[in-house]
Amino acid sequence: MSVNPNDLALLAVMRRYFLVKDEVNALKARLEAARKDVAEDISRFYDPRTNATHAEDILAWHKLRKEMDELMSLAATWGRGGNIESQQLALEAATAKVVPFPDFQLSLD
Repeated sequence: MSVNPNDLALLAVMRRYFLVKDEVNALKARLEAARKDVAEDISRFYDPRTNATHAEDILAWHKLRKEMDELMSLAATWGRGGNIESQQLALEAATAKVVPFPDFQLSLD
């Protein structure tokens, strides 16, 4: 079986995608628990301009979601026969480390 660099780039992209997805889910669960604790309206709680207490986590969630979208776009490009091995995000995915939150656990879901 032959594996080319473009296929290896896809593997790195998808590995990064699922690590980020798990981190996003853990962050979202923590934010939702905090929102329910204070019985705050969704639109008000998730607005970092009005929720200074959780603004950093809210902005991190948005940044991670954007990264997921970009990674999935690379995977779609690969799926259409495109070359992704030289794409900056694919190169970063190959070396990226996800620093998990203290309560973070990988899942196979």
